[in-house]
Amino acid sequence: MSSNFFAQQDLARRNTRLLVVLFSLAVLLLITLTNVVALYSLGFIDATFVTGQSSSYNTAQSSNYNQNLPWVTIGWISTVVIGAVSIAILLKWHKLRHGGRAVAESLGGVRLTPDSSDPLQRRLLNVVEEMALAANLPVPPVYLLPEAGINAFAAGYSPADAVVGITQGALEQLNRDELQGVVAHEFSHILNGDMRMNIRLIAILNGILFIGHVGYFLMRTGSTRSVGRSRNNKNNGGGILALALGFIVIGYLGSFLGNLIKAAVSRQREYLADASAVQFSRNPRGIAGALKVIGSHSSKSIIRSKNADENSHLFFGEAISSWMSIFATHPPLAKRIQRLEPHWNGKFPTPRAKDQQIAEANAQLNTANELNADNTPEQAKSPRDKFIAALPLLLVHSSRQSQPASALVCCLLLQPDHAIRTAQLGLIKQIGSAELLQQVDQLCDQVEKLNLLQQVQLLQRVIPALKTLSINEFTQLNQLLKSLQQQMVQPSLSSWLTYQFIQHTVAVEFDNKQIVRQFSRQSIKELQPSILMLLALISNVAGDDVAQQQDAWQQALLALELAEDTVKPDIDWSLLSKALPQLLALTPNDKQQLWQAIHTAVNADNQLAMQEQALLLALALLLEMPYDSSIT
Repeated sequence: MSSNFFAQQDLARRNTRLLVVLFSLAVLLLITLTNVVALYSLGFIDATFVTGQSSSYNTAQSSNYNQNLPWVTIGWISTVVIGAVSIAILLKWHKLRHGGRAVAESLGGVRLTPDSSDPLQRRLLNVVEEMALAANLPVPPVYLLPEAGINAFAAGYSPADAVVGITQGALEQLNRDELQGVVAHEFSHILNGDMRMNIRLIAILNGILFIGHVGYFLMRTGSTRSVGRSRNNKNNGGGILALALGFIVIGYLGSFLGNLIKAAVSRQREYLADASAVQFSRNPRGIAGALKVIGSHSSKSIIRSKNADENSHLFFGEAISSWMSIFATHPPLAKRIQRLEPHWNGKFPTPRAKDQQIAEANAQLNTANELNADNTPEQAKSPRDKFIAALPLLLVHSSRQSQPASALVCCLLLQPDHAIRTAQLGLIKQIGSAELLQQVDQLCDQVEKLNLLQQVQLLQRVIPALKTLSINEFTQLNQLLKSLQQQMVQPSLSSWLTYQFIQHTVAVEFDNKQIVRQFSRQSIKELQPSILMLLALISNVAGDDVAQQQDAWQQALLALELAEDTVKPDIDWSLLSKALPQLLALTPNDKQQLWQAIHTAVNADNQLAMQEQALLLALALLLEMPYDSSIT
């Protein structure tokens, strides 16, 4: 089963535009109704205008009403509604400025430490790491939700900022294969570009529901006032109560519209994520089994958090009870299972005991396969899988703790030249600490034995641990990494990729501007200088000699339909570093075309050397492109 993730990312962008249209229509309707309720409650219009059912009500009177309506007041009311809705959206957006972490914490999630020794948590962390490597994504932090229901979610603005959340119920009820299926489902949401749209949806729905919140506030305020005065007195409690009731009704309508919008943009994405999960895990029984366990569990997939409603579209399963199917953010459970297992007999399994799951997790943790986070038989492993499994256990364990993980990154930046290396080690002690230098000494021998492909995989593994640093600790580490980089006259490909990787995937944890980064959309033609610089680097890596490098360059130009006589630029590492964020602004279709050109250049000699494969993996991560996408 295959999926073109560039096409799905483009579909997510179109869904976002649909979301804006639906939101605009909803706000327009709410503005109209708010004006009617406000003018009626304040005595500007009477019941005959609202109902149109008076025997004396006719076209002439309607025309007279239109002429006598207080249009200035209507204008002010409309402005206030638009302003209030906008402020509500901006306030919610501000609360979500920390990206996936903010969403997880709002649901009561607690971040799991990467070096956790709890058997169920360790199994989950290994599965997340395994699926991240399979999907070629940065390994995300994992949050545990104290919920009995079996559910999970992924949230964030981009793959670099993503987090994965899992409920306690899922941890205790799902076996390893089922956890794989659930996590793979969430990773497909990350790759398909659904996460940014989902966070926008949370903020937008908060704006739509704001009018209802105003109604409840006015109801509480008006209930303390007298309700016996004439409605014609614009300042009386009765008028306020009528206004409050009207706003509450409008609020319920807003909730109705909001749930319809969520359902409209959510359900089909779940079918796609189920299919993509099979693609990642290569095991359709895993995700189907997880869905069956949900069907058999007393709590199903229900989330009890007070913020479950506004986040319901993020989850793996239906997070809140829905009294009508049109409001459901997910397809029916049985239909999802039947799509994955057409011959399913309709029976659900017996719920499992927690002790059974702990025993099973402990047994798996004691196997060599689990230590390497890979259950694939040796003969079925790809060359890439074998490189991953070959990472020394010392480095794997070190990558799960913040300080050793920092030392690993420093090791990747050390240069073989004696003078440069001596200066770099001095900087580690001066800017870092003597303890950090000691850890670097202990780990460097093992790191230096790694090939470039294994270095990229090691970088993916250290991300969760580095994200547990305090902001002061990361600032100090980042300053050290920058200083180590500056010691090099000409950085190597390995050191350049290492530094860019940390800036792209870890810095977002500590810089809100990086988390919500948005670049103006530009075309391939507008970004041609940046693209040519990147293609020059790729063609240099893709060839063993000048002739092969030139052939790779020409093949890349041909793929992008650029002139054959385009001059190949010299590599400028600082300009190349600035080019990467710009290329993130390409549309999915343009990204696919660029990826085609990159792929064509690397395969110009019909061979995929280890260094070329490593560069492809690293660039896919840095440019947020799915490495395993179908290239057509």
